[in-house]
Amino acid sequence: MKFHVHFTYKAAEREKLLRILSDGALSSDGPLKIVGAWISVQTGDGFALVDSKDAKAIYNLSSVLSDYGQITITPVIEAADV
Repeated sequence: MKFHVHFTYKAAEREKLLRILSDGALSSDGPLKIVGAWISVQTGDGFALVDSKDAKAIYNLSSVLSDYGQITITPVIEAADV
């Protein structure tokens, strides 16, 4: 199942967050596949599209990102599948 992840972060934490994400939080290895991730440099918002059948992997991602601000995870479906 795919999930849209929206998270916020403080400007002072941006470099630390980018380092954590590049060191594996958004790794495509394991039970969580990152389809894409984007970070807005000026607004403190980040977005990711993830694919996983593992609820624990989604929870672990939310735990990492929630240390930096608010997080919203929304299940999404392919429009072609409807």
